[in-house]
Amino acid sequence: MSIEQYMEDYTSSERETFQRACRRLLKQTFIVRDRNEESRKLYFFISKNPAPFSEYFQLIGFDIVVDRNNGVIMLSNYESETDSMNVQSNRIQLKKDESIILCCLWIVYIDNLNEGNLTRPILISITDLRFELEKFGVKDEMDKSVLKRALDLFSRYQLIELSGKVGDEECLIRLYPSLVFALNTEEFKKFVEVTVERMKGMSAKELEEGEDEEDETGEE
Repeated sequence: MSIEQYMEDYTSSERETFQRACRRLLKQTFIVRDRNEESRKLYFFISKNPAPFSEYFQLIGFDIVVDRNNGVIMLSNYESETDSMNVQSNRIQLKKDESIILCCLWIVYIDNLNEGNLTRPILISITDLRFELEKFGVKDEMDKSVLKRALDLFSRYQLIELSGKVGDEECLIRLYPSLVFALNTEEFKKFVEVTVERMKGMSAKELEEGEDEEDETGEE
């Protein structure tokens, strides 16, 4: 069926939901089922009948991936490059500090995935994140402003949800299953080999001065 035929079969309400879901995917790349009630509604609307969305997005060189195991729908390119962040649309360059923070969040999520701790939301504190950063030897370079900028970015693309203000003791980071798509194991290994060496030895001043410098390998 053509996209016009799908639209004709939709009710007025369904057309509005279709349009809303498409805008969400184009803007944020992911729809995470368990994020909130609106996301849940859009997730089930798409997953029940993904064909119209594939037909629509294929016109502009995209398609959708419905991962029912993780409760995630992703907008993807037909052809993807191997980058540090395997998000297939809304490509932007990640700065070095953002790449390291993303890597740490991915590690925590994958660890929980391997341990089977997915029966309830995965919540970590800023202290937990700093502990992971310490393993890379870059904790001292990641001040509150650096963390906030990176976490706000990842929240915008439905990878995490930030509850509270960075720096407050009660601030928590909820890790979404969309992080599964951010890196794969081989990309992670390459990422660690290249990026950790770059980050080591950087002073806080150097990190600040290089804030606008784009990472050559990291993409969202």
